[in-house]
Amino acid sequence: MVQVGKRICNLLLLATAMSSAYADVTTQNALLVGSKKHKETSPDNSVGGSISPNLVCHKMLRHVFENATPRDEQQAGVFEEYKPPPDAVEPLEEEAYLWNCLQACCEKPRNGSSACNVVLVFKAKCYHIRCQSNEACLPKLRVRMPNEKVQMVLVNPLGDATWPQLLKAEAAKQNAEILPYDEAALNFWKQPRRLSYLARNQETPVYEDEDFPLADKRMNQMIFQPDENDVLANEELGYYDSNAKFTTCDMETPCPPPQQCVPLQPNAVRGVCTCPEGFVWNKQRKCVMAAVPYSSYLTSNEAGQQEAAASENSPEVSTPPLKAEQNKDIVVSVMSKEVRLPEQEVTLAAFTVPDEQTSDTKYKYLWTLISQPKGPMNGTISDQSKSKVKLSNLSEGLYTFKVTVTGDNGTFGEATANVTVLPENRINQPPQVIISPREQIIRQPTTNAILDGSTSTDDDKITNWHWEVISGPIGYQPVLPEVNTLQLDLTSPGNYTFKLTVTDSNNVTNSTTATIAVLKETDYAPVANAGDAVILYLPNNNVTLNGTASSDDHEIVAWEWTKDASDEAKAVDMQNTRTPYVQLSNLEEGMYTFVLKVTDGSGQSSTAKVHVFVKPPTNSPPVAEAGSNTTTSLPINWVLLNGSDSKDDIGIKSYLWKQLSGPNNAVILKSNSSIANATSLTLGLYEFELTVAEK
Repeated sequence: MVQVGKRICNLLLLATAMSSAYADVTTQNALLVGSKKHKETSPDNSVGGSISPNLVCHKMLRHVFENATPRDEQQAGVFEEYKPPPDAVEPLEEEAYLWNCLQACCEKPRNGSSACNVVLVFKAKCYHIRCQSNEACLPKLRVRMPNEKVQMVLVNPLGDATWPQLLKAEAAKQNAEILPYDEAALNFWKQPRRLSYLARNQETPVYEDEDFPLADKRMNQMIFQPDENDVLANEELGYYDSNAKFTTCDMETPCPPPQQCVPLQPNAVRGVCTCPEGFVWNKQRKCVMAAVPYSSYLTSNEAGQQEAAASENSPEVSTPPLKAEQNKDIVVSVMSKEVRLPEQEVTLAAFTVPDEQTSDTKYKYLWTLISQPKGPMNGTISDQSKSKVKLSNLSEGLYTFKVTVTGDNGTFGEATANVTVLPENRINQPPQVIISPREQIIRQPTTNAILDGSTSTDDDKITNWHWEVISGPIGYQPVLPEVNTLQLDLTSPGNYTFKLTVTDSNNVTNSTTATIAVLKETDYAPVANAGDAVILYLPNNNVTLNGTASSDDHEIVAWEWTKDASDEAKAVDMQNTRTPYVQLSNLEEGMYTFVLKVTDGSGQSSTAKVHVFVKPPTNSPPVAEAGSNTTTSLPINWVLLNGSDSKDDIGIKSYLWKQLSGPNNAVILKSNSSIANATSLTLGLYEFELTVAEK
């Protein structure tokens, strides 16, 4: 079983860019483990080098950072995937592969283009990182994702600094990502940091025994112990002892297995992580078994092979003295407080039993923030290291504080208290009712109308909207919903008045009204339009008249073309007289008047007249129009030649296009038409001529 968080680190993108397929990591802290089993499977360099349980790497920090990535992620430095030596005859087992990756990084220089400063393991792939700076490669927590395991080991720092010095310096800055805390708490005031790699609000990965191989069950015991004369290693352990004393826990933030969450007070929600029965803290603040031998985990055949390696690399452990439980004998009590805005200050006082005089020791106090309301915070704390603290600039909501009391003789105690900041008392004001629009007019056939009361306001909140009809046409009795926006279907013309009543959280009401006028639909008579007058020159004696410019507010249902009464004796043939287009033919010289009558759906009608002038032939010469000059750009090597604007009083009989000049002979398609296409053009200037002939 694996508990995972809800965030995805950018490292996932980095790892995806490095490889397209991964295998699940199934070793835990294998980077710092060398088992005898692997010694036997890879006794020489045939698989990339033997596994040495005593790796000589004096600058390396002997700690595996679980679920951690470099602080600057992809920008931390140059990532290079570790590849086994080319002379390897078979693939390395996972633990041997990881160990050889770490050993190869140790052997590289700390500076230069081939340097290796940090080892990163992601999905069974091992990477060497050449860091831009030490700070860029300091570990940063990430939320564990399913089937993913990320580990980091700090190997070779740049320059003369040591990793413990860099970690301490980063922690002192109060924003070190290797020591994550609730960001909102840090925004409220700065808290002292300790070396704890679990954020309060981060879910802790939990692994069942079946998730990892047998050798991993006591992986923490197999982290090799530094030599007595190894100054750097002893400095690391001292840093762990002084900075990793407690890890807080609760129901939502459990302790890492096998630790248990023990409440500090009866029925308390929060507590501290402790080792269960049969386990003790080692020097790296890990829970390891105190008395059960490693061979008890193994089968009878494996026991003899594994016992030596386990005992050789296990840290010193000892049964905790009985006094460890007795040292916690300071009973601390703090009274929770309640304050109402605009008051923003409160004082919390810690009382101890025994007091300093009775216990004959000096107590040290440390107040820390456990939780606070969401949103921007400007609160401050004073006298954080005294028995009384003053809190100011508090915001509305619930704060939880913890005070830890320690004595010079090693005794300690702690307690929590709540500070509740209540909202400011208010004098209730009646709601302000607003209907939009207040007045409106709609004209049939439109029947839909909307009244919006959602912009009504109250000093607290509105709990109910009630609509009712004050007046309207006879028979209009709708059931109106109690919503802030009312949609209406008003099918009857007339005047409507609606009333909106709103109720606030204190049952205070207020109301206002809005009116809607629904106007009866007006049907206007159509407007006939017979088109423009026409002039014809014989022998052209036919034309089509167009009445589509006629209009109506609804629809024209009938068309009728006739000759004017004054032209009854004139000869003309008329076709399609019941359509918008009438065709006239066999017209004679003179003037004709035609009448168009249009009728709408309600029987209303309108008429319009148009004149047609038929004149004798003039036999004027035609006028050729070759169109405007045209420019085209290669690769388009064609252009249209348009002579359709050419005119003649009788009519044009023929067209002829020909080329006058140009860089080559163009091909003219449809040269005998009014519109021709000149193709096969090349770079240059062409000139074309159009000749037209009348009938």
